[in-house]
Amino acid sequence: MRRQRQPPFRAMKPPPSIRPLELQHYPFSYQRSRVSARIVAALIQPMNRSGDPASPHVAEPRRVCLVGLIGGGHSGVPRYAAALTRAIDRVSSDYPGLTVTLLTTAAGAEAIHTRSIPVEVVAGKSRWVNAGPGRLALEQAVVRRHDQDLFHYFDVTGPLFSRRRFTATIHDTAFVYGYAPRSSTYKRWLYPWALRRARAAIAVSQFAKDEAVRHFAADPAKISVVHSGPGLRASGDVAASTAADGPPFLLYVGNLGGNKNLPFLVRCFDQAASPARLALVGRARGDTSELRAAIDGAASRAKIDLVGDVSDEELEGLYRSAKALLLPSVYEGFGFTALEAMARGCPVLASDIPALREVAGSGALLLPLEDENAWTAAMMRIVSDEQARADLRSRGATTVERYSWERTARGVLDVLAREASRL
Repeated sequence: MRRQRQPPFRAMKPPPSIRPLELQHYPFSYQRSRVSARIVAALIQPMNRSGDPASPHVAEPRRVCLVGLIGGGHSGVPRYAAALTRAIDRVSSDYPGLTVTLLTTAAGAEAIHTRSIPVEVVAGKSRWVNAGPGRLALEQAVVRRHDQDLFHYFDVTGPLFSRRRFTATIHDTAFVYGYAPRSSTYKRWLYPWALRRARAAIAVSQFAKDEAVRHFAADPAKISVVHSGPGLRASGDVAASTAADGPPFLLYVGNLGGNKNLPFLVRCFDQAASPARLALVGRARGDTSELRAAIDGAASRAKIDLVGDVSDEELEGLYRSAKALLLPSVYEGFGFTALEAMARGCPVLASDIPALREVAGSGALLLPLEDENAWTAAMMRIVSDEQARADLRSRGATTVERYSWERTARGVLDVLAREASRL
């Protein structure tokens, strides 16, 4: 059967209803749609509101505000906030997607002393605006007046009276166990609310994260563990200490709260009958009657010094001069005084509890909690055995190398950048 000859191909004309510009989309109209590519590009380019061709889209940096009113305080969390903010100030230029600013008090600005991050000072130096409920109330009022893409808090709180996006920081849940003054009662409702509402949270240790999940049903997927830095910045200007010039001494640094287990420490020191003195450095927190009773009842009470609060320079000298740092705590969220001591060549004896095990690890001599015989023997040895001290100094130096405030700052900024990119 002969195949029929096909007629020669002829381009089909488009229906007259199609406008000339649409010829470029008609499948058989190549010859009639040879419009200049430049003209077509100009015609199909998006227009901005003024009618001019829109420029390529460039994402604006996200505005992140560090709510740093707490930086003007004196306890562990304020010191964390101040040291971390200084480190963020040093490395924030490596995060071009973020524009970081700081809200703080005059006391906070003085403690932090940024060089590149813009600072807005919102109050003075009185204790009322730098700690406790007064500071929290001021934060609420200040944040409500500011328009930022993301607010970062250095503890577990957030904007209660405005729907601002925020991230929070988990240090511990000591108040759950009764290790907190009565003024901290508000945390029992604030923590669950803040952890539920925060876009993300940063935990200073894996233990702190686990505690938040255990006690407040926090979403573990929202919590990133970013270890704290090593506490107090090292200083070459070490102040002379009267204790350093006198007989050998053992050192405790921290608040005098119940979770620090100081009556136990006093009893162990008394049993050791060591020639060394015991210096307890820190502010009173809550009821200290049990501690004072333990000191008054000790045969060695004349060798026990309640030093109170000291300057950073004085603390530097104490760390460098002490035979060892003693941390008999029953509860900690991080415990960066161990790292402060290690960074200054001071051996560390610490309770074998989760946070100190995680942070100090093999850099400290970890002792069974509440074992008076073990603690007494360890104190006697650390005072008399130079080789034992040298071993702990070496192990501590290796441990503290894993920590730096710059590393912590980058970890925190990574979380903030991730959350800001999702807005």
